[in-house]
Amino acid sequence: MKCYCGVVVLLALAVFGQSSIAEQVSYRDYKVYGIRVDSVEKHTILKRWQDVKGVDFWDRAGYRVMIHPSLQQAFERFLTVNQFSYERIIEDVEATIEAERQYDQEYRRRKAASGRATVDFEHFWTNAEINEYLDELAQTFPNLVSVETIGTTHLGRPIKSITISTNNGVAGSKPVVFIDGGIHAREWAGVMSVVYLIHEMVEHSSDYADMLTKDWVIVPVANPDGYEFSHTDNRMWRKNRFPATILCTGIDLNRNWDYMWVFTSNACSDSYAGTTAFSELETQALNRVMQRYGSNIALYLAVHTYGDMILYPYGYSWPFVPVTNQAAHIALGEQARDAVSAVGGPRYIVGNSAEILYTANGCSDDYAAGVIGTRYAYTLELTGGGSTGFDLPASQIQAVATQTFQIYRTMANNA
Repeated sequence: MKCYCGVVVLLALAVFGQSSIAEQVSYRDYKVYGIRVDSVEKHTILKRWQDVKGVDFWDRAGYRVMIHPSLQQAFERFLTVNQFSYERIIEDVEATIEAERQYDQEYRRRKAASGRATVDFEHFWTNAEINEYLDELAQTFPNLVSVETIGTTHLGRPIKSITISTNNGVAGSKPVVFIDGGIHAREWAGVMSVVYLIHEMVEHSSDYADMLTKDWVIVPVANPDGYEFSHTDNRMWRKNRFPATILCTGIDLNRNWDYMWVFTSNACSDSYAGTTAFSELETQALNRVMQRYGSNIALYLAVHTYGDMILYPYGYSWPFVPVTNQAAHIALGEQARDAVSAVGGPRYIVGNSAEILYTANGCSDDYAAGVIGTRYAYTLELTGGGSTGFDLPASQIQAVATQTFQIYRTMANNA
């Protein structure tokens, strides 16, 4: 098969040089392509664009890719020559971001004018709003909730966890459900689904006695620096904000765990793994919590967006190495899939992450299963709301969070 690839790296260097990603980033005229990949060979060919600056594989499986305007002509020519079927599913990424910002501004004006101070899921919460809410819950429900700062980021922001337990804290007598969200900064819908879970379980705890037979430890924003940066400077930012080199900022925190970790040399890549495993303050903090509860963690969930997938370990190699209790992982995943479908949500795909997504080293779910000994460990790739991907319209937050709640409830009750 022909491969129109030789121009890729040279063209990228000509367009972008060696500079780091600029702040206050505009995505004007960036396009997102939906691509049909119907063979292993095509998948391999497409992946040659993965680390090209100005190219962003949104779902990392190679089906939706955001392309800088200066690369679009070459990219479309590459797709045509290599016989890929594709469509442009977003014509201007900046337009979707502007619509999101305008909605948020209008929402906040309406809320200020009405004087409402109640919790709602009509907008994407900032890191400060989430931390304030966690602290309020701890004060209001002291017999059910405790909040802890489990670490501090490179820029000095607290990384907070919330424990929900009828034991007035994790006493070791119940299995533990451990959840983290927002380890990838731009995945706001995943953060909001976790906040909604917290809201329901605490403020309506009498409705969820079944779920409270386990203790819950939740880190809603595992990457506070990156999450804040995605709100203020670059909506599509993925990594943390540690200065990896003079030119490039950020470590992919979901490549930084000490299980089958592999060094990657391109510090400017969105999936840069850092200089060593657990080099980052954020993954160190999460690991301390995992180590504290150890094999008492019955269920670990890493909440991401997007892709409508429920993924189980191990994802570090292909052909994939199945987790020991693979059949049980599949069965529990399928129960959760059916629960989402029953409330009108999308039909999630259940499978091994290397088989149906891509291989990746140093991921949190592999670490939970391979080192901690967690009985069930998953990465959830929540729905992106159709073709919008990371930029889920705020009007869909409630629906996505409500649907995702069924995943949490079903898995926790059956793990």
